Amino acid sequence: MTALRRRQPLTLLIIVSLLLLVPVSAGAQTEKKVEQAEERRRAAYAELVEANDELEAAIEELEVIRGKIYNLNWRIDLLGTRITEYDGEVVGLEDDARDLVLEAYTSGGRDMITAAFSAGSIQDLLTSQVLLERATSLELVALDRLSAVSREMDRLTVELDQKTNEIEVLEQQQAEVVEKLNVLQENAQKLFNHTDADYRIAVKRYKEAVAREAARKAALRRGGAAGLPLATTPGVVCPVAGGASFIDSWGYPRSGGRTHKGTDMYRGHRAKLAAVDSGTVRVSSHYLGGKQVYLYADNGIFYYYAHLSGWAPGLSTGQRVAKGQLVGYMGDSGNARGTTHLHFGMGPTGGGLVNPYPTFRRVC
Repeated sequence: MTALRRRQPLTLLIIVSLLLLVPVSAGAQTEKKVEQAEERRRAAYAELVEANDELEAAIEELEVIRGKIYNLNWRIDLLGTRITEYDGEVVGLEDDARDLVLEAYTSGGRDMITAAFSAGSIQDLLTSQVLLERATSLELVALDRLSAVSREMDRLTVELDQKTNEIEVLEQQQAEVVEKLNVLQENAQKLFNHTDADYRIAVKRYKEAVAREAARKAALRRGGAAGLPLATTPGVVCPVAGGASFIDSWGYPRSGGRTHKGTDMYRGHRAKLAAVDSGTVRVSSHYLGGKQVYLYADNGIFYYYAHLSGWAPGLSTGQRVAKGQLVGYMGDSGNARGTTHLHFGMGPTGGGLVNPYPTFRRVC
């Protein structure tokens, strides 16, 4: 009995100690799991940032190349037009010059015959002293004009060849960057689509941070570059189903001194394009924008989709569409040849275009 009494306090002490130890151990274990989860989220977030930085750098490189190609094509078009105009003028001037040569030849006697045989070309003959002595002042002006136009046409032809060669080099660079962009997009999409809870949390944090930064930059801007107040576009969805890669390319150089009035979004050929809001559509085609869709939303904002590979089956002008409804597929029609993307624009109906980036950075 005495021994039993001595054991009871010892047993009680052990039980109390165990009870005290269990909560401490469980709490420590829970805290450790939280720390590990947060570490995984930080790692996931860092991966997302790195992937997006690579994508943005590739898109930036692509935008620079495309800007050069746009300007070169514009210059080539101008050169072609001027060469055609000069060619027509040269034909007319040469006809006049031949008449002058014939007249000088038939009335010039021995001197003209000698000049004709000693001339190395029609140009030499046209500028020979014998011919110049017989030409009137008006004819001299025509001869001078022929010589000047011929030289300028030769110069323009050389420049045209140079620009054409530059285009070929740039188009090869563009193809390489597009291929790189496709690989980066595929890798980034795998990260964004990760099913792990930590990744989903990291993606949510990342998109919120990007949207905040876009809003902050927009607040510092004025005019169309700032976009529209977020309150004017409540509930809009991304125009590219499933999201897209894009940068703030508003104001980038375009052909003929123009600037970029929209945002270029990249996802892949035939990627589905959705109505960002409910409204009425207009479909059209243009040599620059290719296959296009205009969406006039019910709240007074219009949206512009360009370079489509095709429209949604049955889509027609005047048709009403619901938010999220398929309107077309991403492509490279118009002057986007070789670079599949969506040129996306927006603005108040009846007003000018404004920057879509601040609005759609938060939903794509």
